[in-house]
Amino acid sequence: MKISERLRAVIFWSIDYIKGGIKKKYAKEIQFVNENPKLKKAIEIKDEALENILDHVVNTTKYYKKFKSYNSINDFPIVDKNSIIENRKDFFSNQYPLLEKFKVSTSGSTGTPFEVYHNKTKKLRNIADNLYFSKKAGFKLGFRLTYFRMWKAFEQKSKWKKIIQNIVPVDVFELQNDQYKSRIISDLSKSKVSNSWLGYASAFELICKFLDKKKVAINPINKLKSAIAISESLNEYTKQRMKTYFNVTVVSRYSNVENGIIAQQPLNEDYFLINEASYLIEILDLESNELVNKGELGRIVVTDLYNYAMPMIRYDTGDLGIKDIVDGISVLKKVYGRKIDAIYNTKGEVINVNLMLLVNKYPELKQCQLIQKSAGVYHLKLNTSKEFLRLEEFINKLKYYLGSQAIITFEYVNEIPLLASGKRRVIVNEMNLNS
Repeated sequence: MKISERLRAVIFWSIDYIKGGIKKKYAKEIQFVNENPKLKKAIEIKDEALENILDHVVNTTKYYKKFKSYNSINDFPIVDKNSIIENRKDFFSNQYPLLEKFKVSTSGSTGTPFEVYHNKTKKLRNIADNLYFSKKAGFKLGFRLTYFRMWKAFEQKSKWKKIIQNIVPVDVFELQNDQYKSRIISDLSKSKVSNSWLGYASAFELICKFLDKKKVAINPINKLKSAIAISESLNEYTKQRMKTYFNVTVVSRYSNVENGIIAQQPLNEDYFLINEASYLIEILDLESNELVNKGELGRIVVTDLYNYAMPMIRYDTGDLGIKDIVDGISVLKKVYGRKIDAIYNTKGEVINVNLMLLVNKYPELKQCQLIQKSAGVYHLKLNTSKEFLRLEEFINKLKYYLGSQAIITFEYVNEIPLLASGKRRVIVNEMNLNS
């Protein structure tokens, strides 16, 4: 590590020490539990965390108070985004005034805007989770982190924070421009510091395909120390080409904004190690709330052990997965997020980003679905409890990506139906049906 990189790490841990060393404490506990999940001490830590959060919710929230006489977590209901949104105030703990909460907003790939509040302990826990799992992928505090994301859909980091955290934000929409991709490769090649990448799997794939198209000599750019793919499925092509072009092993991370890091692949493995230190993960039947057998596909249901401000007990993430045992440890063998159809802009170019992330900015929407009807023609389905007053603004944001000449119609609906799989498509391409 360079001196500047080590200095950033020293400053980070020094500030943590001055503030009581909470992040260091959590990071050590997270490492211990996740690396020794079957030890008696680790089991005791997990059991205590679960008991504490369940006792907390039945005593401090309106939604869960009816379950005070519970015997186990199985006595609690399954909740999802819609049930939380509809009963939002009832999920807040009365122990946390507004000033002690930290808001996070997401739509994931669901087309449903979702605001969740974290307490300070939960926020610090997420930082510690991030430190642990990033280190497992090869990242160290102080490395320069290039973060590939659809940044216009999320809160922007200040210039000062980007400098402090050594983050270089890259908007994935710009990756459609070959000159932009070329500049990223050039900057990495010339870099004198340790670099890591974090971002959508599709962003890494676009860069690799760009290098394929350029037919560059197979001479790896040995400047990447780690690469973590998020939000989307990481395919074998991208894994192999990232190794070829950058001599780095990409790992896939399963996480969401409302909770945090749920699981992550170890280096050179396809399964996901579950973050048992911070979450309880259940895999439930597609049609009922019964646990599935080992190796069977089911709904991924998460109990967040550390969000005391807005507790989420048995939260149905909307994703599907398979739980199994590897080397005596419970893992996620497969994770299936929502799939979106490829749609095209008015120039006929494929859009490689999930435009429904834009609904992060519109919490008044319950659900949203974008349908491409034909070339340059699109239709929005909006589920909202009242008239959507920012409709024109939303359509203009969509036109930024689809093209100014895009024809976008809309309708209000009561519900966007689920597929037989239990998933809801948020971006649909009907062009082939209409041709």
